[in-house]
Amino acid sequence: RGLDRRARCSRRISTRVHECLNLDGDDRALLKGTGWPVQRRGAYLGISLKFDLSASKGRRHISVLGRRARMMLSAARSFSALALRRARFPTQVTRYAPGQLAPLARRAVASPLCAASEAAATGAATPAGGDQKAPYPPLKVTAPGRVVALGDVHGDIGQARRALTIAGVLGDGGDAVNPEWTGGNTVVVQVGDVLDRGDDEIAILILLQKLHKQAEAQGGAVYILNGNHEVLNVSGDFRYVTQGAFQESARFGEHLVNLFGSAFKEAFGGGEEDPRKRQVKARVGLFSPGGPLAQQLAMNSTVLIVNDTVFAHGGLMPRHVEFGLERLNNAVADWMRGAEIVSEEDRTALGMAIGSVKDSVVWNRTFGTENFVTDSDRDRACEVLGNTLDAISEKYGAAKRLVVGHTPQLGGCNGECDGRIWRIDVGMSFGVMGADPEVIEIDGDEVRVLNSRVPAKQASKL
Repeated sequence: RGLDRRARCSRRISTRVHECLNLDGDDRALLKGTGWPVQRRGAYLGISLKFDLSASKGRRHISVLGRRARMMLSAARSFSALALRRARFPTQVTRYAPGQLAPLARRAVASPLCAASEAAATGAATPAGGDQKAPYPPLKVTAPGRVVALGDVHGDIGQARRALTIAGVLGDGGDAVNPEWTGGNTVVVQVGDVLDRGDDEIAILILLQKLHKQAEAQGGAVYILNGNHEVLNVSGDFRYVTQGAFQESARFGEHLVNLFGSAFKEAFGGGEEDPRKRQVKARVGLFSPGGPLAQQLAMNSTVLIVNDTVFAHGGLMPRHVEFGLERLNNAVADWMRGAEIVSEEDRTALGMAIGSVKDSVVWNRTFGTENFVTDSDRDRACEVLGNTLDAISEKYGAAKRLVVGHTPQLGGCNGECDGRIWRIDVGMSFGVMGADPEVIEIDGDEVRVLNSRVPAKQASKL
């Protein structure tokens, strides 16, 4: 495939993959801010950055914008000064395991980021007292057309763009800064794990945000789920973060300080002389509960039902449905926004959704096994799946299939249990396996696997 150094590196079996992925020389200028003025607004993520998102068939390009600029970034006005002032930046950060949560009293949380975004989009003033409450992420939505599901992308913007092109929703008519949505009323669901293992995490979030805004105008949408790696970062566990992603976080934080004032310099590591400490502190400020990017992740569902298809990063069990899927979504959103959670009920919800137990929603691998050891193992998994879908159908309406990521599939996207489970993490990121991107397309009762050989009908020529 003519893989570059990053790709060859990513194939090494090493516990120090993040060091292998480090780039040298000018490549480290990835996403370096240029201080260019704000030009666009964002209401979906609450922020909108101008990035050079160009990539071709998995390779990253660093375009020259002007004489010395590289992949410039600029935060949108919708990410207002008020939003930053009202966001929480801890002076001391305690690291928690995914299942161990900071003691927090449940309350209706006003999200400064969401409130400021809505105010910027509508022209309304944001109440200084914080009465405006952030909406919880959706549990169930209706898609008027086809549904496309995209697996784990793990910080690889090139592979993410290839997958979106294969899906027929990213066209050739746009450019790296302003991508072109070509999906009409298609609904895209990315099943989580945008973060970690790659250098372009924020760039991917921005790409999906821009496509979502265009899709909404045509009756479509782009949804992102929270995966276990989003949970790890909000928990302060950065073991899978590459050096390039730390640098991206630091530059993002620096630009926010340039836009909104030196009051936030300390929160994003601006006072640190050591580059490594500055990068880590910037990431902590961005992703800790209540931080700007943590609040953006809080807008994403942990479980999503689109028509008769259920999406979750790892998997679902009957007990999750019995407890209430909407309660799982809401508890995760509250935690990421920095709300205090002390009730046993809410702690139970968080444990079911993001706890480190093997059957929580984001860590579950019950249905991810590509090849079961025995037929009886397969039959047991299919039985649990059937019980789960039956429980969802009874409580939330018809549910015909479950779509999951989380577990890389060496053979590409595949279905089992008579099409009731679809596994779509193909390990496309060069930080994982660097496999050829694949997505699935759900059109009525038909599910198709799309790849570079069999793209969507309206996909651009690869």
